[in-house]
Amino acid sequence: MAKIYLSSTYNDLIIQREAVYHVLQRMRHSVIAMEDYVAADDRPLDACLRDVAACDIYIGIFAWRYGFIPLHGNPDRKSITELEYSKA
Repeated sequence: MAKIYLSSTYNDLIIQREAVYHVLQRMRHSVIAMEDYVAADDRPLDACLRDVAACDIYIGIFAWRYGFIPLHGNPDRKSITELEYSKA
């Protein structure tokens, strides 16, 4: 099965993220999503982009919010969601 990265803003798409995540798991895909991250020494942006690059498929769910904009290592001031999309 495929290794899939699930990307979106969070607060506005909780229900949609959960639905897509569970369908992909029922299909026996390996899903990587922000809900699976634990506290670690990696900066969230670095970990997200590394995970996107390691996946076979990227699924982005986009709606009304732009998302969190990390200040460190992000001179163009793009959201994590946009940076994930660009990396994919």
